[in-house]
Formats: sequence, C-alpha cells, structure tokens
Amino acid sequence: MNEADVKIARIKKSCHAGKVVSNILFIVAIIGSIAGLVAGIWIFASGRSFDDMLIQAEEAGYVSTTDKIGTAKLFSIDLMDAEQLESDIPALQEAMDDHPNSIMYGFYSIVMAIYAATFAVLLKLINSVFAMIENEDTPFTDKIRKRVTLVLIISSGLLFFTMSAAVGLLGLLMTWAVNAILDYGKTLQIQSDETL
Repeated sequence: MNEADVKIARIKKSCHAGKVVSNILFIVAIIGSIAGLVAGIWIFASGRSFDDMLIQAEEAGYVSTTDKIGTAKLFSIDLMDAEQLESDIPALQEAMDDHPNSIMYGFYSIVMAIYAATFAVLLKLINSVFAMIENEDTPFTDKIRKRVTLVLIISSGLLFFTMSAAVGLLGLLMTWAVNAILDYGKTLQIQSDETL
C-alpha cells in the first residue's frame, strides 16, 4: 500500500467517524425538535394553568424566570416582559392579558423546535458529505466539491442569521477557501492519474 492509499484510507476512516457522530447529533436534534414542539403546544394549550404553575414554582423557589444564578449571570437572552405583550386582535389580546407567560414560553418553545429542526437538516447534509467522501475513490471530485460547498454556504447562512453577520461572512470566506483547495486537489489528482 503506497502513501497515497494510506492517506485516502485515513480520510475514509475520519469520514466514517464523522458520519457516525453526525447521525447521533441528527437524532438528538430531531428529539429536541419534537420535544420543543410538544412543549410549545402543551404550554399554549395550558393557558392560565401554566401561568399559575409558573408563579407557584417561582414563589416556592423551584424555578426562576431570570437568567441569573445567585449574583452570576448565566447567559444573556433578553426575554420580553410577558406583561408587555400586545396585539390588535381582540381575542389574542385577551389571551395575552389572561395568561401572558403561556403565550411567551409557548412561542419560545416552538421557535427552539424550529431551530432544532433546521439544525437536523444541516446535520443530514453534513452526513451526506461524509458518506459521499467515504464511498468515493478520491475526495477530489466535482461532486464532492459541490456538495461540500453547498453545505458550507448553508452553514454560513445559518451562522449569519443566528450568531452574527461577521461570523456568517467568515464562514463564507472559509467556504471560498475550502472550495479553492478542493478544486486544486482535483487538478493535482487529474495530473497524478495522467502520469500513471
């Protein structure tokens, strides 16, 4: 086995590991999406009883609706004040006046379910890249380069909208670099094949 074959075998082995990990994370994301959706629907359906349970649990010290533990701030998510929810639709305004926490937390749960579902789709795309590389003779093909570029562009877009524009733009620059590297590798592969 020559050096090139050893390196290709290492690439295939790492892609197999990536495929296994992305499958596990895909399952976790699907479970998270389903759990968020079910929780959101349950919270919406609970209405006033959810607000009452939340108030009782907060007064008993079981839960906290702040993002602080003691004097330390755990994370920074600015949740809107449930009491300030407003709507032009009379029935919705009445529900928000009666049980604002169930509306707000139900909405947040469903949004988290959508994020988890989006992450699951991205993980499935990543898994397909690993599977494709594992099954090909060489990772330097147009098919693989296009799929890797597609996945990186989608990832950059998600980073742009979920983290920041700077992180998304950095992801696009990384996509450009990886695309150029794979294109150069394909050229070298063709030259190597021609010399054999």
